[in-house]
This record gives sequence, C-alpha cells and structure tokens, in this order.
Amino acid sequence: MKNLKTYLIGQMITSKKFWYAIASVVVPSIVTYLGVSEATANDLFYALLALLFGQSFADFGKEAKKK
Repeated sequence: MKNLKTYLIGQMITSKKFWYAIASVVVPSIVTYLGVSEATANDLFYALLALLFGQSFADFGKEAKKK
C-alpha cells in the first residue's frame, strides 16, 4: 500500500495539470490579498484554467497516439 501512495504522489507532483490546478486557486487568492483589482484576479484565474484545459487536451492527444 505504501508503494501505491508513493507512486500516486509522485505522479501528481510531476503532473503539469496538478500544478496548474493548484495555481488557479493560489495565485488569484494571493493577488486579491495584495490588493490588486478583482478583475485582474479573475483574468489570472481564467488564464490558468485555460492552461489546465489546454494541457488536458494535449495529454488526451498523447494517450490517443499510444493506442
């Protein structure tokens, strides 16, 4: 069971999608805390979501090529 946990955590840490998802929550929160306008925080959030979805589509294409 320990090896499975280690494997899953390792997969998550090396995943770009994981880091984009974390950043899409953390970055707008930090920006809002620093006093930047809410519109800018929303723009950053949507840009990070676009990166997340773009990476998802790219990964989907890689899996399709393997088959």
